[in-house]
Amino acid sequence: MPCMIELAFGNMDEVNKVINDLLKDKLICGAQVIESNSKWRWQEQIEMCKEYLVFIKTKKELANDIYDVVRKYHSYECFEFAIIDLDSCNKDYLDWINKTTR
Repeated sequence: MPCMIELAFGNMDEVNKVINDLLKDKLICGAQVIESNSKWRWQEQIEMCKEYLVFIKTKKELANDIYDVVRKYHSYECFEFAIIDLDSCNKDYLDWINKTTR
């Protein structure tokens, strides 16, 4: 099943390492990176910083392998890894995801 995974990183070095490994290993077919001004509560403190939101397209059955790659590079103790099922009336888009990933 096609899905999108949303991640958030504090620096572009980590983003580039993760995306490059995932593309090389055919775990994802593409990624978008959006710079964000983020705020959150962590250990009873309100935190704020620039983050990079990463949206990757893949198959749900590859999520655990993708998680392992993200964990390898991610510096956050508790990082976002949100899986969103994808459905679309654009069959070509869904076929592209399925054909481009392993």
